[in-house]
Amino acid sequence: MKVRILLAVILVNAFLTLSAQEGKFGFIDFNATLRRMPEYLEAEINLRKIQNEYHEEIERSKREFERQYIEFMLEQDHLSASIVAKRQKELQLLMDNNAQFRDNVQLELEARRDEMLMPIKKKLLSAVSDVCTGQNLDYVVDTGKGTYLYINQEKGVDITDPVYEILGIERKTETVVEGGQPVIKAQDNDN
Repeated sequence: MKVRILLAVILVNAFLTLSAQEGKFGFIDFNATLRRMPEYLEAEINLRKIQNEYHEEIERSKREFERQYIEFMLEQDHLSASIVAKRQKELQLLMDNNAQFRDNVQLELEARRDEMLMPIKKKLLSAVSDVCTGQNLDYVVDTGKGTYLYINQEKGVDITDPVYEILGIERKTETVVEGGQPVIKAQDNDN
C-alpha cells in the first residue's frame, strides 16, 4: 500500500515537472504597468487631495496644542499645584488625541488607496488574462516582484506590449546609438 502511494506521488510529481517544462509562460511588470494607466494617475491625484485635507487638520491640531502649551508655560508659575496638574493632564490628553488621529488618518488613507486601486488592478488583470488566453499561455510571471532571477526569453513571452495595447497605454521609446547605428529601444522608467 505504501509503495503504491509513493509510486503515485512520484508519477504525479514527474507529470507536473514535465508539464511545467512544456508550459509556455509570459512575463510583465505588473506594478510598472499599473502606474502607467491613466486611472492610476487619477486615483493618485484624488488620494493626494484627501491627504492634503488631513494634513491641514493635523497641522491645525498641532498649532492648537502648541498655543495651549505656550500659554500653560507662561501661566504655570502663577497657578496653584492642582490647576497645574489639571492643565498638564489636559495637554497630555490633547497630545494623545492628536497622535491617535494621525494613526487613524494613516489607516484611513491606506484603506482609501486600496479601495481606489481595486478596480484599476482588476482592469489590468483582465487585460493580462485576455492576452494570456489569446497567446495560449499557461502562466505569467510578475517580473516587478523580483522573484525570478532568470527568464529564458526564448521560452517566455513578454506580454507587456499587448497588455499596453488593450489598456491604451503608449510605450515610451528612445533612440540609442549602438556600434554607430541608431536603435529604437523601449524606455520604461517606471521600474
